[in-house]
Amino acid sequence: MKKQLHLIFLLCVLPFGMLWAQQKNISGKVTTEDGVPIPGVTISIKGHLNALTQTDGEGTYSVEANTGDILLFASMGYANAERTVGDQNTMNVMLQDDQTNLDEVVVVGYGTQKKVNLTGAVSTVSAEQLEKRPVVSTSNALQGIAPGVTVTSQSGAPGGDAGQIRIRGINSFGGSDSQPLVMIDGVAGSMDNVDANLIESISILKDAASAAIYGSRAANGVILITTKRGKDQFGVTYRGYTGWQEATFIPEVTDGNTFMKVFNDANMNDNGSVIYSEKDFEDFNRLYAENPDNFDWQKAILNGSGFTHNHFISMNAGAGKIRVAPSLGYVSQDGLINNTGFKRYTFRNNMDINPSDKLNIRFDLSAINTNRLQIANEGTVWNYLGRMPTNIPIRVANGLWSEGWVKNNPVAFIEDGGNRKVNNLELIGNLSINYKPFDWLSISGMAAPRYRTRNIHDFSKAVMTYYEDGNEAGTAAPSTELTESAYRYFNGSYLFQTTAQKSFNDHNLTLMVGASRETYDEKYLMGYRRDFTYDTYEVLNAGANTETKDNAGNQFQWLLVSTFGRFNYDYKGRYLLEANLRYDGSSRFSKANRWAAFPSFSAGWRISEEPFMENLRSQINQLKIRGSWGKLGNQNIGTTYQPYIETLELDGISLGGVVNQMIGLNTMANPNLLWEETTMSGLGLDATLFNHFTFTFDWYKKHTDGILLKLYIPELHGKAKPFQNAAKVQNQGWEASLRYDNQFGDLKLGIGANISDVRNKILDMNGMVDGTLLRQQEGYAINSIFGYQSDGLYQSQEEIDNGPTQFGNLKPGDIRYKDIAGDFDEAGNAIPDGRITDADKVIIGSTMPRYTYGFNLDLGYKGVRLSAFLQGVAKADGYLNSHYVIPAVSSSAIKPWQLDYWTEENRDASLPRVSITSTNNTQNSDFWMRSAAYLRLKNLQLGYEIPKSWLGNSKIGGIFIYANGQNLFTKTNFYEGYDPEINYNAGANDGVSLGAGNFYPQVKVYTFGLDFKF
Repeated sequence: MKKQLHLIFLLCVLPFGMLWAQQKNISGKVTTEDGVPIPGVTISIKGHLNALTQTDGEGTYSVEANTGDILLFASMGYANAERTVGDQNTMNVMLQDDQTNLDEVVVVGYGTQKKVNLTGAVSTVSAEQLEKRPVVSTSNALQGIAPGVTVTSQSGAPGGDAGQIRIRGINSFGGSDSQPLVMIDGVAGSMDNVDANLIESISILKDAASAAIYGSRAANGVILITTKRGKDQFGVTYRGYTGWQEATFIPEVTDGNTFMKVFNDANMNDNGSVIYSEKDFEDFNRLYAENPDNFDWQKAILNGSGFTHNHFISMNAGAGKIRVAPSLGYVSQDGLINNTGFKRYTFRNNMDINPSDKLNIRFDLSAINTNRLQIANEGTVWNYLGRMPTNIPIRVANGLWSEGWVKNNPVAFIEDGGNRKVNNLELIGNLSINYKPFDWLSISGMAAPRYRTRNIHDFSKAVMTYYEDGNEAGTAAPSTELTESAYRYFNGSYLFQTTAQKSFNDHNLTLMVGASRETYDEKYLMGYRRDFTYDTYEVLNAGANTETKDNAGNQFQWLLVSTFGRFNYDYKGRYLLEANLRYDGSSRFSKANRWAAFPSFSAGWRISEEPFMENLRSQINQLKIRGSWGKLGNQNIGTTYQPYIETLELDGISLGGVVNQMIGLNTMANPNLLWEETTMSGLGLDATLFNHFTFTFDWYKKHTDGILLKLYIPELHGKAKPFQNAAKVQNQGWEASLRYDNQFGDLKLGIGANISDVRNKILDMNGMVDGTLLRQQEGYAINSIFGYQSDGLYQSQEEIDNGPTQFGNLKPGDIRYKDIAGDFDEAGNAIPDGRITDADKVIIGSTMPRYTYGFNLDLGYKGVRLSAFLQGVAKADGYLNSHYVIPAVSSSAIKPWQLDYWTEENRDASLPRVSITSTNNTQNSDFWMRSAAYLRLKNLQLGYEIPKSWLGNSKIGGIFIYANGQNLFTKTNFYEGYDPEINYNAGANDGVSLGAGNFYPQVKVYTFGLDFKF
C-alpha cells in the first residue's frame, strides 16, 4: 500500500518538478517579407507533441528550447519555416506569403492529417470564420459555410434557436435520429453547449472514408470540434458584444373595420346575411378612437426588449512544462415578448502538462449552466400573433382581460399565464495521456466522464377573461397546473489508442489502432398537480392532493464497446491510400445482432507532384483526385433505448367487482432489429491554382438500408405491429467550393462560394405509404408534400356543374381540383371518374432543399475589416394552411394580401372566395404551397483595429471594435409575414412540420462588439 501511495505522489508532483528543468530561452520576432509583424504564428519543436506558444500582436515570441531542437513556425497563409537552435538567444524569422496552405493540418477521427494527404471529404471551419459571426447557438454558425451541410433554424427564440444539421441529405425517417455525431475534443456532446469563442477549429466528416472510424454512429456524418489550448506565454483576451433583436417576418394584419367587412362578405357568401351591423362599425370606431393601442394585439404581444449581450474572457498562461487556458463566458438574451429569455454560463479550463518531451498530459474541465425562461404554452401566443380579430379589445372595463378569441387572450397569457423554466447543468472532465516512447510510436489513453441534469418547471395558470360588461367569460385552460420534471444523465467515455509512423526510402506508413467503451445512463422523475388555491405559489404541495395528482419515473441505459483501426500509406506524397475498420458492439440490440463491422477504403493521387507537372507547378500548385467507398451505421433508431424490446404496460381488469392490476404486452417485439446501415461511395477533386485559388468538387452516392417500418401482421396476434428493418433510401449529389485570397499592398481580399445539390429518394417501403400532408412514399423524397393538384378557380355555376364532384356546397370562386384517378384504360392510364377523392391526391412538393449555397466576402485595408456572408437554398417547397393563409378561417385577423379574394367584380383574384363554412377550399393542395427558396444576408460585419502606434508602450496587444448584423435581408417568394424556414422543426418527427406558423420568429440581430487583447 505504501508503494502505491508513493507512486501516486510521484505522479502528482512530477509535472511540477519538471518546471525547474534548465533550458535555453529563445526569443525573437516573426515578420512578413515586408517586415510587417505576424501575430498568431504557432511555434513548436519539430517532432514534439504540443505547440509551445504563439506570437503576440507585435509578432514577438519567447520559448524554452534545447540546443539542437528544430523550431517550426506555422501560420495560415504563410509557408512554414524551420530554424535550428544553436548558441543564439535571439531568432528572428521571416515567413513567405503562401496562400496554398499545403501544410495545413486537419483534425480527423482520432488524429490529424495534412490537408494535402486527405483522401476523404472533409470540410473545415476555422476560429477566424466563427469570430465573424457572433452567435449563441454554435450550430447556426455552420449555416451556408460548408458545402454539403444543410442547417435550418425554425426559431429565433432565446435558448431555442439551435440549428438542425443535415450532412449530404437525410438518411432515415420514422423517428430514427438523423443528426450527425458531434465530438468535442474526443468526447460526444452537443455543439450548442460549446461557446463559439472556445473553438479552435471544426472538421466536418462527410463521407464514409472519413467518418467510418466512428462506425455505428457515423451514418449521418461526424462533426469534430477542437477547443483552444494554452500557449507558453501570458495573455488575456476579452470578447464581448451587446445589441438587440427584432423579428425578421411578422404577419401584418388589417384594422377592425376591414376585418368586419371581410367577415360580412364571407357570411353573405355562406348564408346570404351579414354578421356585423352598422352599429357594430360605429361602436368599434368609437372605442378605437378612445384607445387605439387597446386593439393593437401585435404591439402588445411584441413588448419584450430583445436586448442581448455576450461576454467572454480567456487567459493563457504557461511556464514551459505547464500551460493553462481558463475561460469564462456569459450570454444573456431577452425575448421579443415579456417574461422570456435565456442565460448561459460557461467555464472551461484546458491544461497541458509536459513532464518531458515524450509525455503529454491533458486535463480539461468544463461546466455549462443554462437557464431558459418561457411563458407557459408559448406556441399559443405565436399562433395568435397574426390571428386575433382586430375588432376585439385587449382589455375591457376596469382593465380586465377581454375574452379574446374563445377565451384565448395571448397578452393575458404573457402577463399572467404562468411560465416554463428549463435549467441544464453539464459537467465534463477529460483526462488524456499521450506517451511517445519512440519518435515513430505514440500511445494514448483517455477517460472522460460527462454528467448532465435537466430540470423543467412547467406552471400553467388558468387566466380569467371577461365580457364587455365585466362579467366573467371563463378561462381557456380548465385549471392551473404544475409539472416538475427532472432528468439525470451520465456518459462515460474511455479510450485507448496507439499510432505508429514509419518512413523508408519514399514510402510513408501510419497505423493507428484503438479501443473504446462508452456508457450512458438516464434517469427520469416527474410530479404533477392541479387546482392551486394560491396560484402564485409554484410548488407541488400547493396543488390539490386529490386523485388528479400524478407521478412517473424511469431509467434507461446503453453500452457501446468498439475497436477500430486506420492504415495510411503514401509514396512520395504522391499516391495516397487509407483503410479504416471499426467493429462495434451495442447493448441496444439483441445478442445475436449486437456486433457489426464498418469498413472504408479511399485513395488519392496528387497529380501535381508528378514530374511531368514540374513546369506547371507555379500555375497548378496542388491537384489531387480521390475516391472512397465505405459503410456507416446508425444505432439511434426508433424512440427507445432498446428498440428490439417493447415495454410492458400496466393496466387493470375488474373481476367480481374488484379491480385487479395486470401487466400486458400490447405491441409485438422484434428481437431481429438491426442498426440502419449506409453504404457510401464518392469521387473528389482538390486544386490550388496560381497560389490564390482553391477549388474542391465532390460527387457522392449513399444508400441506407434497414430503415424502420411497421409492416402488416395478421390480426390474430392481437397486438400492435412491431418495427422492422424494411425501408431503403438513396441520397445522391455533388458539392463544390471555390475560394480566392490575395493581398495588394495594404488591401487584403478574400472571396468564397460554395454550392451543393442533393437528390433524395425512398427506394423501398414494401409497398407501404405513410402520412397525410407530410408523406413518405416510394419513388419520392423523404418528407414530401401530399395533396390535390389545383386547377384554378371556378368562375361560374356552369363550370361547377360540368366539373367533378368535390367537397361541400361548391360556388363560383372555389378551388377546382384535377380529377386524375379512376379506372384505367388498356395502356394503364388513369381515366377520370368524375369524383375528387383521396385517390386523386399526389406528391405535390418536397420540403428537402435541393440546392444549398453560400457566398462570403472578406476585405481588409490597414485597420479596417469588412466581411459579408450570404446564404440560401433553392428548389424547396413550404406549406401553410388554415387561418395562417386562408382568409376568413377560424374568425382570424385578415392580412392585407388576403384581400385579393374572388368576387364577381374580382374574377382574376389570387385567392378563392371568402367563406366561414367551406370545406372545399381548406383541402390540402398545391394551391397553398409556396416556394421556400430564399437568399439571406446572414451576416455583415464592419470593424476597425486600433493601430498599435496609438497604444504606445502599453501591454495592450490589440483592440478591435465592430458593428455586426445578422439576418439583415431575406429575398423569398414564401408567404408574406412568415419565414421560409418555418416548416423545419427539429422537435417534430423527421424534423419537419407542415401547415402551422405558431413558432417564435427568426430574428435580426444588431450588435456592437469589442475584442481586447492584453
